[in-house]
Formats: sequence, structure tokens, C-alpha cells
Amino acid sequence: MIDAIAGAVGGNLPVAAAVLIAYMAGAATPGGYAMERINGFGRVVASKLPYQPPPGMEETEALEAASEGVDGGATDE
Repeated sequence: MIDAIAGAVGGNLPVAAAVLIAYMAGAATPGGYAMERINGFGRVVASKLPYQPPPGMEETEALEAASEGVDGGATDE
């Protein structure tokens, strides 16, 4: 059995150990907390993307129109 695992790892034991530790840490993380962290990461990434309003609209006008469609203008903060 150990020979089969060693063959699958291909002699790269530190990488296999790191993957195993990352898997165990992820499996031990509570689901709600993990989703909160992933959502926060997504917001940070999305905030870095450049915004270009639709043709014929000013940027502020387009942002106001977009925020009106979200629960009557409410944000998730």
C-alpha cells in the first residue's frame, strides 16, 4: 500500500504533505466561516476590476441605476 502511494506521489513528498495539510485544514474549517472568507475575497477581487458604464451613460448614473436594482438600493454591508 505504501509503495502505491509513493508511486502516485512520484517522489515529491513535500508537495504531497502540503496538499494533505491544506486538505485537512479545509475540512476542519466551519462551512459558514469558510464561505464568509470566500465571499470577502470575491468582493476584493471584484473591486479591483475596472468599471466601464454602458454606452451613453455617465459612470455615476450607471452606478446609481445598478444600485437601485439591489433590494431597493441597500447594500450588503
